[in-house]
Amino acid sequence: MKKILLVLIFIWMGGLLPARAFDLDENTGFCTFGPYPYPPALSPAIDNLPEGFNTIILGTETFYYFNGTFFQKIVRDAKYAVVSPPIGAVVFNLPEGHQYMLIDGRAFYVVGGVYYKKVLNGYKVILPPPGIY
Repeated sequence: MKKILLVLIFIWMGGLLPARAFDLDENTGFCTFGPYPYPPALSPAIDNLPEGFNTIILGTETFYYFNGTFFQKIVRDAKYAVVSPPIGAVVFNLPEGHQYMLIDGRAFYVVGGVYYKKVLNGYKVILPPPGIY
């Protein structure tokens, strides 16, 4: 009984389910997804990642990053789709066009509605500061 309860709790917490899910529409080839707080992304699936991308591992998931755009692999199709920025991902460089903001004495960087904060090894994707969203 204890094992069943532990398994159910594990499933409920998302332990056996992917943290991010998206579907490839067979008719259009577009992907739809997008967890809170960033808007859903809509992207045609692409065969290859842009040259010079960085790999980011966040928990059990792998993302690919290039100049402000995050990608994930669609396993069943062996293609890639643009995804919403994963909260907690750290990138080495901010994308072009970013803006510096000072909110309640704290520094943030914003580009395309995505908020970053400076951390030791780069810039971390964060939730929008309170009162912004």
